[in-house]
Amino acid sequence: MFSPSHVTHDPDDIALVVEVTLPQISSWLLNRFEDPPEHVLQHIRDPALLKEGLAPLFGEMQAGDSLWLCRSRVGGGPHGHEGVALVREGRAVVYVKVVQY
Repeated sequence: MFSPSHVTHDPDDIALVVEVTLPQISSWLLNRFEDPPEHVLQHIRDPALLKEGLAPLFGEMQAGDSLWLCRSRVGGGPHGHEGVALVREGRAVVYVKVVQY
């Protein structure tokens, strides 16, 4: 679902916004994208496909880890982004960039 270029390990340029579950990520994506194509919509609505799309996060998840919605520390403009991070001990370990603006 996301290309490897959208995956960052040990990112230091993101702010953690809120802890989320897989269903909450699905809801966030549905609200974030207006009228996505059907093949994208299918991946957002189906928990198994969404988890597969976020495999870089789930592949490294350990007991006690959590998922967080994040945004870039940059205040916007052409360099801002939002995504989901795997957080361990209060630090983002893996980040998947979902939206670039």
